[in-house]
Amino acid sequence: MTIQIRALDRDDVPAAFPLVHAAFPSMVLTEEAMLWRHDRERTDDDRTTLVAVDRSGAVVGLVRTRLRRREGEEPSGITYLMSVDPAHRGTGVEDRLLEAAERGLVGAGAVTLRVAAADEAIQHGGPQLRRVLEEHGYEQSESDAILGVDLADLPDVPPAPPGSELCAWAEYEGDPRTLYDIDRITGEDEPGAVSGAPQRYEDWYEEIWRHPLSDLDVSQVLLLDGTPVAISCYLSDGDTRLESSMTGTLREYRGRGLAGYAKAAALHRARDRGFTRAFTGNNLVNEPMLAINRSLGYRTLGTEDLYVRPTG
Repeated sequence: MTIQIRALDRDDVPAAFPLVHAAFPSMVLTEEAMLWRHDRERTDDDRTTLVAVDRSGAVVGLVRTRLRRREGEEPSGITYLMSVDPAHRGTGVEDRLLEAAERGLVGAGAVTLRVAAADEAIQHGGPQLRRVLEEHGYEQSESDAILGVDLADLPDVPPAPPGSELCAWAEYEGDPRTLYDIDRITGEDEPGAVSGAPQRYEDWYEEIWRHPLSDLDVSQVLLLDGTPVAISCYLSDGDTRLESSMTGTLREYRGRGLAGYAKAAALHRARDRGFTRAFTGNNLVNEPMLAINRSLGYRTLGTEDLYVRPTG
């Protein structure tokens, strides 16, 4: 079987999208978003999407990489979204994609390599990928629970905290910098090796605010006595699926139930707009957010693990 590993072409996206969409049943994704990401990668040296193509030209595998460069930290690489056609799993395609991803990241300066792999319910072919990673010297470093909720089963929205007011992100269209500040500050406290919002406002505006999956109508900011102090942010496919991308409260306002209230109100808003299913991921050490999600009816679907090894 002849398999070629190469960079994703724009013309590959219509065939690559259903492959990825089928491999990750709890992830929010659209073909438009894949095209948007591809067009940005042409001018972004830190992100790459690779595909495996068979002799006929059919896309049978895909993986993405990202190099993280932060001041005061050694460059690290993350490999994720490994998707392989069922007929090609276990035939060496995963190894070929992983090795190509590693070469690119090491060539770009990565000192540490990380790869995401999940349970079968979260990532079809994930258990096979785990075995490949162990064979390549990776060790499990941390875990996220992936949770889902049927929006028809949501509990009632709790009473609004005294002095609170909710606004949709869309109301900040003229100047969303306030939302960026909350996202950046609260993201710094989020557990996980690859968590946190982009550090520069310009990057955040392009990557978060202008992302085609960002649902600015469902995403909420909570004001307390007129001051924005908490956010609950969502991605959506514009149809039935919703995914929580970030929920956070400024440190001095935590412990008052603000995040839980904002999240509950956002999910009810989404249900009123026709969404039927919501998903989220929580680092297993983030007990406060896990408790909030469980109180909203989220149930664990499986686990996604991050595997790590040094380069060299």
